[in-house]
Amino acid sequence: MRVLIAGASGQLARAIRETWQGHELLCPEESHFNLNDRESVRAAILGARPEVLLNAAAFTQVDRCETESDLAMRINGEAVAWMAEAANEAGTLLVQISTDYVFDGTAHRPYRESDPTNPQSLYGRSKLLGEQNATLAREHLIVRTAWLYDSWGKNFYLTMLNAAAQGRKLRVVDDQRGTPTTCRALARQLRVATQEGWRGLVHGTCGGETTWYGFAAEIFRQSGIQADLAPCTTAEYPTPARRPTYSVLDGTRRQQLGTDCMPDWREALGEVIQDRIIQSQRRNHV
Repeated sequence: MRVLIAGASGQLARAIRETWQGHELLCPEESHFNLNDRESVRAAILGARPEVLLNAAAFTQVDRCETESDLAMRINGEAVAWMAEAANEAGTLLVQISTDYVFDGTAHRPYRESDPTNPQSLYGRSKLLGEQNATLAREHLIVRTAWLYDSWGKNFYLTMLNAAAQGRKLRVVDDQRGTPTTCRALARQLRVATQEGWRGLVHGTCGGETTWYGFAAEIFRQSGIQADLAPCTTAEYPTPARRPTYSVLDGTRRQQLGTDCMPDWREALGEVIQDRIIQSQRRNHV
């Protein structure tokens, strides 16, 4: 399968490169697939004519989105319409990665795909526009995920490890609930979904739920690290963009569509930690 990846330098794209063995992966640099330029997007897609266009690109700096709204709406929203247009011309499946931020976070049970959206931040609104524009592609799959991390890139997991290594006092929010999801787990699920012919809207997060504080505590527990960690409230650390208080995503439709290969979030974390240990041991023996 010929797969064109937008956002090829990101942490999810790296996981795709490592888990989609046997497929032809095209990973152009941003200068050759510029989401700020309609003609660049069109040229990249029509030049490659892939079977699958996987949009792993996004303006994900949530607080910056509040002050750079035009750029966020263009990258996360308008550019997806350009992709859909070119995908239709090339006969390509568009796989759009979306987010839990399309919900308002007021629910008391996991969000289903059919639940009403009500984003409370510019980032969430821009990603919702991306979802809407992805449906312009005749063949499309929209996958909402949340709290992405892995042992590479910039993410909460690595931030916690680095802070603990520096001996810093950590105060982590304990009143926002969601599901930590590894890039590698999501990448595997995306591969299965495209191979099995999934279409429409589906949620793609690991199983279970926790808070950011609970996530941090589990990172340190599984890593065998004694950290100076304590919980705090969202109100104690206000941010320009509003975060969902509750953003757990229901995985039932994923199970109905086909093979569900998303593990519990603790199990997924354990895989990342073990891989990090193995890589460290290999470096020490070089």
